[in-house]
Amino acid sequence: MSSSIDNQVFKFYSELFDHLFCEPFRRRISELRRLKPVIHQVEDAADAASSSLTRFFLNQKLSEATVEDILRGFAVINELLELEDIANPNVTTEEVVENILSRLPCPQTVQQTYGPVYRLALYTVVQVLMQVGPVMAEWQKLNFSSTFELPRRVVNKLNEISDQIDAQGKLGQAGADESYEILHRDYLLQRFHKVEAGTVRMTTNLDVDLRELFVMPRVVEQKLSQDADGAEADASLSLMSLTAARQLYRERNNRDEIYQQTTKGEKPEDKPAPTALEQVKSSPRNVIVGLPGAGKSTFFEWLQVKLASVEEKFILGDEQAIPLLLRVRQLDLHNLPKGAALIEKATASKDRADLMPDGWIERQMKAGRVLFMLDGLDEAEPELRDKCLIPWLFDLFTRYPKCHYLISSRPVGYPPGLLRKQKFVECSYCRSYSQNS
Repeated sequence: MSSSIDNQVFKFYSELFDHLFCEPFRRRISELRRLKPVIHQVEDAADAASSSLTRFFLNQKLSEATVEDILRGFAVINELLELEDIANPNVTTEEVVENILSRLPCPQTVQQTYGPVYRLALYTVVQVLMQVGPVMAEWQKLNFSSTFELPRRVVNKLNEISDQIDAQGKLGQAGADESYEILHRDYLLQRFHKVEAGTVRMTTNLDVDLRELFVMPRVVEQKLSQDADGAEADASLSLMSLTAARQLYRERNNRDEIYQQTTKGEKPEDKPAPTALEQVKSSPRNVIVGLPGAGKSTFFEWLQVKLASVEEKFILGDEQAIPLLLRVRQLDLHNLPKGAALIEKATASKDRADLMPDGWIERQMKAGRVLFMLDGLDEAEPELRDKCLIPWLFDLFTRYPKCHYLISSRPVGYPPGLLRKQKFVECSYCRSYSQNS
């Protein structure tokens, strides 16, 4: 690690955290004995938060002078942000970044060559502030209680992410492809580790780690009747009604419940259903069909983070799998992505796609290293699904046969047998269990 760049970033974060947290806290804590440990926690948070920006600059192979120019451009962030701005759960990182950029344009000395780098560096800064801000605001409400553990936990989480990414960097080579993969994994860990708004109804504004909340579901393979099996290539197959779907799930849950109640030593009639993770690892192509609210999207997001962090080992193409998650509701079905546009859609950032080495995602997919996940097949209108989405998918299957594919859908939007000839295993959710069950 370049000590000069690290020192510059560390100084920047120290001053930023001092303005956002230490200054308002000093006004609220008159006793020096109580103030000192609070300030120490803020300093620890600044130290942990700075690692991601330092890593980003080093991966971009920026000179010390360029880093200095970028951080000089960020200096007035102190005048644009307050604690309330980064502690609001109803505001996204993207909204805060856009607001800052409207008042803090990229300096001309940086724009011509490093415009995307400047914007992504700003995103990195804001992203980590949005993790720390709600915790610090809650701590302030609790009058800086010494028993409030979340400040320590958020520091530990930031350090954990940094350690995971640094470990991956040491295992790889120093080439452009490896550097970009580290950048991609770093972004996924920082951006998607927490529960998204709407996933569950939260009773707190604080960040909740997806990996701590997630409960692993079990799945069963769907069996087609002979008639349906013979007609599976026809996209006009009738869709399963919601009533029929509920009845099917009820029957499967009852069967799984019987297995759970079987006394130790007895052999149940059926083997226990595999977990969703076991199914994904055992078959290269899977469709998971589940009722609304069953947790399909949450499983995809959990899997993305676990693979990005290598907390869940999943070897594809002789190396740890690269997760690539797209959501149908965010796609333009008349202009479906290919190449670099896949990364732009997966990260919701053209800048990240622009920084990608030419052909990076194609090389990873040809090597079979990518777990391609498409969430919400049912969210496409049937006509556009059949005319645009399915042909696009079939083209991916043909061009990148070594990749693994995972697709989700509600039963009312998925014609049974639709992907069987593409060697997909069609599964449905059973009752959910903890990961240790």
